[in-house]
Amino acid sequence: MKKNSIWKVSTVATFLCALGACSNSTSLDDEDYDEPVATSSSSITKTSSSSTGTFSCKTITETLAAPTDFIVSKDTDSSWTLSWDYSRNDSREESGFKIQSLDLESSSPSWEVEGTTKTDVTIYKLKGAKKVGKYYRVVAYDTCGVSKESNRVQIKSDGQTTVDTATVAEELIPTDVAITRIAPSVWELSWKYSDTKEDPNRKFVIQSSKLKDFKWTGVAVEGNVRHYYIEGLDKIESYYRMAVVNSGDTSSFTEAVQLTPNVAYRDFMSLDVPVPTPKITMTYITSIDRDDDPETEDKTYITAEGTYTITDNLISKYIVESKYTDTVYYEARWFTSLQNYSYYKGNCDGKKKSDACDSCYWTETFPYQEPSISKSISVYDAADAAGTSVYEHCYDVSASEKTFALCLENYLSKLCGYYVQLRVVWKDNINGKGKGATDWSEWTQPFSISDISGADAICNH
Repeated sequence: MKKNSIWKVSTVATFLCALGACSNSTSLDDEDYDEPVATSSSSITKTSSSSTGTFSCKTITETLAAPTDFIVSKDTDSSWTLSWDYSRNDSREESGFKIQSLDLESSSPSWEVEGTTKTDVTIYKLKGAKKVGKYYRVVAYDTCGVSKESNRVQIKSDGQTTVDTATVAEELIPTDVAITRIAPSVWELSWKYSDTKEDPNRKFVIQSSKLKDFKWTGVAVEGNVRHYYIEGLDKIESYYRMAVVNSGDTSSFTEAVQLTPNVAYRDFMSLDVPVPTPKITMTYITSIDRDDDPETEDKTYITAEGTYTITDNLISKYIVESKYTDTVYYEARWFTSLQNYSYYKGNCDGKKKSDACDSCYWTETFPYQEPSISKSISVYDAADAAGTSVYEHCYDVSASEKTFALCLENYLSKLCGYYVQLRVVWKDNINGKGKGATDWSEWTQPFSISDISGADAICNH
């Protein structure tokens, strides 16, 4: 076995100048070029070569030795010296070395060949401002393949370097990367990782890119977590992918997953269509004497009320108690006519008694803590511009107690023409209270007051 060792940080500049590698010229910041440094045969004592002779790559059983102790030394703000040690496997001699680089900010990060050196040359000159931020490593190669990688070094934004003396770990990439919607504008990115052993040096790199430009930007999360929250409607249509960093080495990235608006909610946070159980409550007053005869007991309804109570599929506690929830409630939409309600999309406030709007509707909200909504109608409501109530009107126009009672009941039966739809509304608070996005369930099918239990007395008398 033979070990070739090149002097490290303190002596490398002197070594390069002695070889004629020093230059008074400077490289431009917007140009990237690399200069392999030739090493004279006298500067390294070379073992007698053990020729492999004529062979097929398929029959090779020996592996190439891996470079070790890879370091990067800063020379100037835009030039560095790379060097490494190498102990050759005499049964399989290297043809040279490949310097590889990784740019996590590129659209498709992967290890690329930055440059090469010949056999026995274990030093390399790197120049150019664009080298900053990348990771570097070195491998030995011959006509049949490459060795395992050296440790990895990053050139940081200030031009200094971060050295990791560990060798490259076996690549294990995250799996089962998925996006789940947990609020109107909050999604959870989750994944699995097969290596359950805790490693304080492990971290996950999450990159995102908008559909329009594919310019990847990333964040890093701790190695013991398996989820990341994506917040904001502006993230819709973005792509996400992941890699893992183990012992200083970054794995390949997963296939990108896209965040799309139709990503479903978690099952226990879904906004399903509420299920109402309806009932109707009647209120009436007896002894209304149209003829002022105290011996006759007059009985008629003066107020009617239809109530819908949601008794199934109450809003999930996971929504109510979520830190991403600002408000959550039910909403009702009342219609004066079912025939055309799906065609008229305007709001009929102020037109509820006008022929110009044959399908007037209006909405009301009610809290999930008291999941009931009612519509009532009373004969004491004003009936005309002068403020005359229905009761007063019926009293004036009725000739008998019978017509008086019918006049009142006919007015109350207008309640039977109302229909209602219900839904759940949920607003999140990721941008501060009152500023979150809003989402809602589908509307229920329209319910008619005339169809609910107890309505016969008013609707079918």
